[in-house]
Amino acid sequence: MCFPLSSIAKKQIVAVTGLMLIVFVIAHLAGNLTMFGGPTVFNAYAATYDKFRPWFNYVEYGLLGVFLVHIFFTAWVVIENIKARGGLNRYAVDKPVGRRSLATRLMPYSGTYILFFVVWHIFDFTFSDKHGLRSYIGAQSFGLYGVVFNAFANPWHSGLYILAVCFLGLHLAHGVDSTVQTFGLNHPRYTPLLMRVSRYFALLMVIGYSAIPLYVLYLVR
Repeated sequence: MCFPLSSIAKKQIVAVTGLMLIVFVIAHLAGNLTMFGGPTVFNAYAATYDKFRPWFNYVEYGLLGVFLVHIFFTAWVVIENIKARGGLNRYAVDKPVGRRSLATRLMPYSGTYILFFVVWHIFDFTFSDKHGLRSYIGAQSFGLYGVVFNAFANPWHSGLYILAVCFLGLHLAHGVDSTVQTFGLNHPRYTPLLMRVSRYFALLMVIGYSAIPLYVLYLVR
């Protein structure tokens, strides 16, 4: 399959879809933080999705499409870059590890982990039985709140979740760098400031998402 797209066009698609996913990451975190409000608040937040179905299904399908397009074109760009440098061995020589950021070095591994994590996360929470055994805390069912609470009460489960969030933070920080370069927005004064803001933003997302499983683990300690 071949599309008449230039290298810069592919990178622009990666950048635009990445920005769209960032909006989702922010909105998703805002909803997840209702976990701190207790079962009533969190379940009320989750119930709002059901009120807007089946229309909200189209939003989810669109988001899935954006995610798949982002992965596809990212992989395409990476493969083309490797081929342009004469393969993996030459790429390793031309791009010494010391000159590449941690986010760049970990990108293939962190991206793969995030992909598998998203699939697992969807089946773990979205498609779970929200009134089954996993929803019970003690002798009472707490709906989706109970499902999430019991999941994060497992240290291994929380650890895998926090690891995915940390990888996401690396992607967020790296993504802003790539977007600035892709659209030629480099400026000697504002670009360094934007880079710092992007790193603080990525750190804020990591802290926000990680706070939820850490909060649950603290409660069950």
